[in-house]
Amino acid sequence: MTNEHPFIEDIPAYAIGALDAAHAAVLQTHLKTCQTCQAELAAYGVVSDALLMALPAQMPPAALRRRLLTRLPGAQKREARPKLAWSFNQFAFGFAMFLLLALNAFSVFQMLSLQRQQAVLARQVQTGQTALAALAYPETRSLPISGENITGTLLLDEERNVAVVIAWNLPALQASQTYQIWLIDPQGKRTSGGIFTPQTDLPFTSVSVLSPGSLSNFTGIGVTVEPAGGSSQPTGKRIFKVDF
Repeated sequence: MTNEHPFIEDIPAYAIGALDAAHAAVLQTHLKTCQTCQAELAAYGVVSDALLMALPAQMPPAALRRRLLTRLPGAQKREARPKLAWSFNQFAFGFAMFLLLALNAFSVFQMLSLQRQQAVLARQVQTGQTALAALAYPETRSLPISGENITGTLLLDEERNVAVVIAWNLPALQASQTYQIWLIDPQGKRTSGGIFTPQTDLPFTSVSVLSPGSLSNFTGIGVTVEPAGGSSQPTGKRIFKVDF
């Protein structure tokens, strides 16, 4: 410090912001009237700016950056705002998952439909084989079926306990209905001989009669319309009846 310029030694610290507040206030008052100190401060300002420009740019630490951002005006409002935007990768992944689930559901539906078709085809083949076998036996009787606009044949082999219904022009039923075969004993009691629906892909319907005992114990069969799943006793309209 010199007697002529007592504050000139404080200017370097003041230029870089290292001077304490009390001395900085006194120096600021002095700078208003002292051109020598003003020139000295300007020189240090050029040097300090040059030093700052010479340093490579550095990214602040992530923790420090987050603390500074929280102090900015409106930072709290921005943090409270929910993040609703999806990235392209997230959207693509979500769409792919949706498509995969849809394809899996469609595959399961197709598989179940194919299984039902296979089951129906297997029953048709079995019934056809039974009918052909019955026709090959000389003891098989062929009894006519007649009803309202319905014709057909009942193949009956009591010795081998085989009976097959082959009917033409059976009306299609609602999904809540089915045809049911009834075996009739000499006392008129009805015993279920199975349920079936018309074969829409063929002009006729063939179905084996399921007898719980020997067919010789019965005197005829009848077919009625019943609720889906069948009934314990006839409740619907009789379609036809065949006596043995």
